[in-house]
This record gives sequence, C-alpha cells and structure tokens, in this order.
Amino acid sequence: MIDVSEATLADVEEMGAFIRSLWEAAGPRAPGLTGATDEVIAEISAPEALRERIGGPERRVFLARIGTEVVGFAATRRLDRTSVELAGIMVHPDRRGGVGMPLLEAAVRAARRSAYRRMAVHTETDNDGALRFYRKAGFTPLRRHTVDVEGTAVDVWELERDL
Repeated sequence: MIDVSEATLADVEEMGAFIRSLWEAAGPRAPGLTGATDEVIAEISAPEALRERIGGPERRVFLARIGTEVVGFAATRRLDRTSVELAGIMVHPDRRGGVGMPLLEAAVRAARRSAYRRMAVHTETDNDGALRFYRKAGFTPLRRHTVDVEGTAVDVWELERDL
C-alpha cells in the first residue's frame, strides 16, 4: 500500500537519502535527471537545500512511502497568484508502477486548497512514459522549447491542466 503525505522538516534526511539512492539507481540519462551531475545531486540532496523546499503554499513536497521506505516524491512551486508548477515527480526505478498517480493527486489536492486554478509541468520531449502519464492525468501540451539544465540543453514539453 502506498501512503502519500506532505513532507515536513523531520523528513529532510530521509528525502536526501532517497534522492541519492535514485541517482545511484537511475543515473544522468534517466528521464527527469537529464543534465544532472554528482555535484548537482549532492547540492539538491543536502539538508539545507531540502529545508528550503518544504512548506507551502509557495513550495511543497509530497513523499510516497511503502511501509517506512520512501519510494517517490512530487514537488510543486508557485508560479503566480493562480498557477502552480508541478516541479517534478520522481519514483525510484525499482518501484515504478502505481506510485506517480497518488503523488500527483496529493499535489493537485493541495494546489486546489491553496486556490490555484492551473497546474503546469515540463518533461523531456523524448520521455514518452511521462508524456503518456501527464496526458492520462488531464494535462494538455502547450509548447515545446529548450531549457538549460546545468549547461545541458534539454528539449521539453510544457503541459498544463485546469484544477
């Protein structure tokens, strides 16, 4: 059974360990990690960086657990008064299948409670699994463009959905 809850400061160490474990298992070519390096992963998994990302409604993080093990997370951040970005959903490769949708649903519920009316997300143009997932969840592709991720040009789709 998958349990999803909003992350608290007490979860920082566990979140950092999950991010490092995900990096070790998936590596730099994994969807969602394009352009990352060992240094970037060390920086974003550091306790001080994670503390800055926890606590809404500007930024929120949701953790998925099976038992006591963190198997995935979703993060959101405020774009403007009415819009929020799903900054990412990451699921450990050994636990894929059935974890992403509960994470997305938790993020959508929290965004609605904070009175956001639109959610946007970006995903690599060649990440067919993520594109299928987001379309199934009601997202519509808006535009394709290139973003810079730590010096690497990454082609992405921007998608959105009403809340």
